[in-house]
Amino acid sequence: MGTSSSWSFGRRVLEMTHATLTGESLLPDINSQLFDGHVYDLNWDGNKANYQDIFDVSNLPTADFAKYLISSVKFHCGQLFYLFEEATFMERLEIFYRNPAKEAQTSPLWFCHFLLILAFGKMFVIQSSRKRGPAGIEHFLQAMQCMPDFNFFKADPIEKIQVMCCGALYLHSIHHRMPAYRMIGTGLRLALEDGMYTEMRSSCLDEDYVQRCNLVWWTVYILERRMTSLLGLPIGISEESITAPYPSIPTRAQSPNVMEMQVILCQVLAKVDATVYGTEGKLDSRYLSATQSVLRDIAKVTQRLNNSFDLYTNGSMSGTSRISAHLHILEHQCIILTTRPLLYIFLQSKLGQSDPALMTWLKSETVKTLLHICVESAQQILRILSSLLEQGILGMLIDKSTTSELFVLTYEEHFLPFDMDAASTSTISLLIAAAIDSSLLRDHSPWSQRAHKILDQMVQRGNHAAKLVQSELKQLDGELAQLAMKEGVETALTREAYHQSTGLGQFVEAVPLVTGSEQSPLEVELDEGFGQHYELSPNQMMDLANSLDLNSLSWPLSSIHDMSGLGI
Repeated sequence: MGTSSSWSFGRRVLEMTHATLTGESLLPDINSQLFDGHVYDLNWDGNKANYQDIFDVSNLPTADFAKYLISSVKFHCGQLFYLFEEATFMERLEIFYRNPAKEAQTSPLWFCHFLLILAFGKMFVIQSSRKRGPAGIEHFLQAMQCMPDFNFFKADPIEKIQVMCCGALYLHSIHHRMPAYRMIGTGLRLALEDGMYTEMRSSCLDEDYVQRCNLVWWTVYILERRMTSLLGLPIGISEESITAPYPSIPTRAQSPNVMEMQVILCQVLAKVDATVYGTEGKLDSRYLSATQSVLRDIAKVTQRLNNSFDLYTNGSMSGTSRISAHLHILEHQCIILTTRPLLYIFLQSKLGQSDPALMTWLKSETVKTLLHICVESAQQILRILSSLLEQGILGMLIDKSTTSELFVLTYEEHFLPFDMDAASTSTISLLIAAAIDSSLLRDHSPWSQRAHKILDQMVQRGNHAAKLVQSELKQLDGELAQLAMKEGVETALTREAYHQSTGLGQFVEAVPLVTGSEQSPLEVELDEGFGQHYELSPNQMMDLANSLDLNSLSWPLSSIHDMSGLGI
């Protein structure tokens, strides 16, 4: 996986720390480490020939329960992704349940689509079991087995792409992310074939059809950008090639456009991956200028984000909406991804894996500023997630538009992977910051405790990947603490004061730790439910970007074979 990959980043940090502490390589362990494809066993090798009755309908839910599951998918994903067209989908559902066996065979694409929506619905409302597998897996596997060969199957291109998006997002959620990446790649290419990345101006095209093409294009775009960034792989289409207008939803003209905001943030994410991270993960002279450009873009996005999706509607986070939280978390992940390379090179230097002279960069105001906003964004992600946890959003009512009934939905956001990834990314950043310089973060432990509470909730809801993420974070925390004790370096990792010895410690500003019954401001904030109002204003972010000294990393880069760079 490439250098922007958060999985790869976390594993490299853990391996480097473990090797420094023990002198041995970190051995892979699927029981304590998160490996793609090993969280759940799908019990299928991909061979469709092994399944004779792929159109079996005996395992389907009743029509009423199917409607309930479809409602849950609309509720959880409807504003974020265009996975199905509700009106026509529900019409087809009514027809299907009149004669399921016949309809499954005569409409194989819709049947496949229906099974995937059922799989998602069960994921949201049913707690999974490690032995039984992820909720809805039986419908997902049947969908894969009866999926037509799109190389030859003629059907509505929009529905084909929606099927690919559903399959990819489900695989992504159960941590089969390489297959998810391949599947979303297929969806992207189907969209490109039909010109959905363009304005699609033609008198031959129905306006409603163009509108739906636009929505499905940006859905596949968002998923592709998120997945390629997480894996650290090249994007499937350049930003310059895309001329499609931003998505608009006519029925929600008076509401903030969630999908458009998500698209804009994904554009920033793609720019981070393309410009901040150098060739083969090398930090070179382009880093600061690329970082400055990205932060300017984030400043522009922040204005719109704060205006339409304010986190502090009641003066605090106590009423933060799920959608606002999702978008603000993505914004802060962009900031962390942009600034995180600095954390890595300083940890390398701190652990003796690279030139100790690199620690002199910590004297640079520009470097310190970037590290501080990385820490603050990581903290803000945990504040947001904590607010959602404290709200206890477990029984919410929504209006089922096709009937007059109200459905109570069990809120299982724990299985969409985005919150877990954000919790992991932010916690790793805070652990590293505390390890390299106590002036960046005096004590990470209150934040780590909060992260583990968030992950605990996910584990209790049956998310087995969260348990493995927790295990890796605890191992990293423990090994960094052991190194701090072993080397006599004063950090908050040990929660005790240690006098620094020689070497790299001279660059770390000692900050007295709170002892006895006193509480640090951070701990007080945690006790009060993470209520502190922290968000950089657009003007502050722009001023910060403009203040960066692009020459502050000129040494020792110039002495290391010019552009050879430093590994990140």
